[in-house]
This record gives sequence, structure tokens and C-alpha cells, in this order.
Amino acid sequence: MNGFLRDIATYDFLRNALLASTLVGLSTALISPIVVYKRMEFVGDGTAHAAFAGLALGVILGFEYRIAAVGTAVVFALTISLLSGRRKISENSAIGMLLPVFMSIGIIVLSFSRRYTTDVMSYLFGDILLVEMGDLYFLTTLFVLLIILFYTFRYDILYFLSDEYMAAFYGLKTNLVRTCFLIAISVVVVGAVKVAGVILVSAFIVIPGLVGKLFGKSFKQVLAVSLTHNLAISIAGLAASYYLDLPPGPVMVILSFGIFMFFYAFKK
Repeated sequence: MNGFLRDIATYDFLRNALLASTLVGLSTALISPIVVYKRMEFVGDGTAHAAFAGLALGVILGFEYRIAAVGTAVVFALTISLLSGRRKISENSAIGMLLPVFMSIGIIVLSFSRRYTTDVMSYLFGDILLVEMGDLYFLTTLFVLLIILFYTFRYDILYFLSDEYMAAFYGLKTNLVRTCFLIAISVVVVGAVKVAGVILVSAFIVIPGLVGKLFGKSFKQVLAVSLTHNLAISIAGLAASYYLDLPPGPVMVILSFGIFMFFYAFKK
């Protein structure tokens, strides 16, 4: 462990990787309980694939990939909200229909890039060791905005989670709240792609909330457990990947799943 700490203090790229994994872990942990309680697990996976189309456009056109990814992810979220809002198409059906469409767009666009293979591997599985200061600024801003959003609308969120139909009956604009959640998930997914990649990012959004549900007896407790879990995974996963010489993103996912299974068996 001393070698890991010494290298963290010595090398900027490792320090940036640790900060990025921590910020991603905390941001995904904030939205994880909501995703789990409202059964929106498929949303994170679909949004990640939608963001892939934006990443591809950014690579081909040569502009900021985060802006393009956020744009396509938000379009994806708004389209889901529009299609499922009329109750003729379920949310999962809308996601299942749009997910391969956006992913196909991303692959077709990237096929025009000379760096096709390298870019696909980087975006699909993450490359945390290439995190730059711009990524850290983006993740920090995202985390701060999420905290402000949660604090400002904490009562609306709780009401929405406990009984959506009664919340609508008493005047809460539930469709607007759901759309805001979808947009927030979209932006968080874009922030997490550099760490986890498109394929693995849904695990960062789903598993913390499931661990929180095992132990939390209130939403605050679930949120606290979720944050603690992801914070520990972010640090321990990066350290484990450092010593084992393995990709950090997949190591964090496997470690997170292992912890969930251990506690699940313990609670049973």
C-alpha cells in the first residue's frame, strides 16, 4: 500500500485517476437509490449507449466530446419521457427500442475515424489513467450541482419515490420530476464514461442502491450506505488494479458486485 500512496503523491495521472474515480463514485451513488427505488435500472444502461453516439460525433468532428455526449444523452432521455409519458409505450420498451439505434449511430460514425479501434475500446471500457484536468472540472461541477439539486428538491424527491400517483394528485408535476431525473442520470453517465466506459457504467449506478437497500431503513440511510459503498469501491478498486496491473473500471465493478453478494448472503 505504501507504493501505491507514494506513486499517488508522485504522478499526476494517478492522482487525477483517484480524484476522478472518487467523484464518479459519489455522483453515481447519489442517483443510485432513486434508480433502484423507481426501477429505472435499464435507463442507465440505455443512456450510456446513447452517449456513445455523442462521443463518436465529438471524435469525428473534433470538438468537446462531453458536450456532444451530454447532448445526445439528454435527447435520449427526453425522447424516452415523450414516448412513455402517454402510457402507450412502457419506459423499458422505449429504452429497448432506442438503445440499439443510438449505439448503431455511434458505431457508424466512428467507422469513419482512423482511430476507430482505439476509440471504441477506450469509450466502451473506460480509460481512467487518461483523465485530464478538464474531466476533473466537469466531474466536480456535476457533483456540486447534484448536491444542490438534491437539497433543494429533497421533499419532492421523497414524495415522488414514496407514492408517485398521490404526489401527482396533490399537485406535484411528476412527469417533470421524472424528466429531470432522466436528464440528471444522462449527465452523470457521461461523467462516468471516462472511468467505467459505456459497457460498465450501469453497474456504478445500480449496485450502490441495492447495497443501500440491504441495510438502510430510510432513504437517508440508503443514500449514506450507497455513498460509503461507492467511495470505498473507488479507492480500493483503483488500488487493486494498481497492484494487479488490471483495468481499473472492470476491477471496481467486480469488487462492487462481490461486496453486494457478500452482504446479500449475510443478510439472508
